[in-house]
Amino acid sequence: MLAQYYLQPDMELWHTAGYYHILAMLNCLCSLWYINCTAKCIAAKGLAESLHDALESSDPAARLADYRELWVDLSHLMQQLGKAYSGMYAMYCILILLTTIVACYGCLTEILDRGLSFKEIGLFLIVFYCVGLLYIICNEAYHASQRMGPEFKERLLSVNLGAVNVRTRQEVHMFLTAIDKNPPIMNLDQYADVNRRLISSTITSISTYLVMLMQFRLTLMRNAALAARRAKMRERGTFNGTTAF
Repeated sequence: MLAQYYLQPDMELWHTAGYYHILAMLNCLCSLWYINCTAKCIAAKGLAESLHDALESSDPAARLADYRELWVDLSHLMQQLGKAYSGMYAMYCILILLTTIVACYGCLTEILDRGLSFKEIGLFLIVFYCVGLLYIICNEAYHASQRMGPEFKERLLSVNLGAVNVRTRQEVHMFLTAIDKNPPIMNLDQYADVNRRLISSTITSISTYLVMLMQFRLTLMRNAALAARRAKMRERGTFNGTTAF
């Protein structure tokens, strides 16, 4: 906000007091999501590293069965995380989308009307800040899903099934089946999957809305220019008629 104060010429210092609680809320929600996703990544990494010890134990089948139950609980916990925070983070993503659209549109219109200045740099900072928050949320959810799903599955597929007994092979197959049936995907109560695709879809939506808004803006500018030209022609015609008279 101090950067906005120095870059926005019409902004007073006391105006920034109305934005600190909003910035605190945005940063806290992003930090909460980051902590939860990082915790899931650490738990999945520790569970994957323990697979080698489980296979070398005296009863590897029983250890794998216990790890499978732990993995299923961790996968359900990851799915429930998105459902529990679905409303809050859905509004969070919508707020980021709208703020980015308004800031981009304001920046482009200011450039068209008055040219590039420090005011547009302040609007660009808002855009980069919002996109950065969205990137952190989507990227951390993607890493958590990858660590729990494909990377964990690769660990199981790399097990030499010929060197273990029949019961252990069955547990490995059951573990792989559990991973396929319980994909560790973080979603906002089935409304949207939180991964890197959400970033690309959000940027696509922002670009679409900006194109539509700029079309309206250019149409208004064109109509204003035509109206000014017609008014000038009327004044010129009136002046010529008065002179001739």
